Amino acid sequence: MDSTNTTPNNDSLRLSIFKAAEAIVSELGASQLTFASLSERTGVDEATLLSQFPDREALLSAMIEHRLERFRVRWGAYESVLPDEPMRELKALLLSNLSESSEEKNLDSAILAAASSNPALLQTTSDDVQGLFDILAESPLGLAQASILFFSVRGYRLFEQIGICPMTDSQRTDFQEQIMRLARTMYEQKNEQ
Repeated sequence: MDSTNTTPNNDSLRLSIFKAAEAIVSELGASQLTFASLSERTGVDEATLLSQFPDREALLSAMIEHRLERFRVRWGAYESVLPDEPMRELKALLLSNLSESSEEKNLDSAILAAASSNPALLQTTSDDVQGLFDILAESPLGLAQASILFFSVRGYRLFEQIGICPMTDSQRTDFQEQIMRLARTMYEQKNEQ
């Protein structure tokens, strides 16, 4: 049987492994994510872990896929509650990027750290980003203006990921509100032209 196929029990096991791996990365750093530490944290023996993920890169790749899926779900949730207007998809994209959990931010940091020695890990993320740029290009603002908003949000997130963002929660909320206000203003100006 192919160990990459998932069944309900296998999905549950993988989810508990991902949660434990994210907790290790969040609490101890990416370098401490080993099969031994994961086994200790989950209570799952290393042989079972290795049957799910043949090596650390396979684990990280699966975690990236899982993280991207959570992002897509969050994006869809924002899109489902925003008013049905031309900027809905772009606004949902921006808000979903701004609302990532600390575990996701730490996982992103771990991915960046791991990718420094194995750039192939970024391929899944790179493919996903290409899809995002297609959406930016199709937005009512067009690629250039939508990219300004997207890179503002992602730049902020990068500062958070590497731990150098000095903003308080209040300042973060204000930043989010300003991004949404800027998106609306850019849309209004584009429609006036």
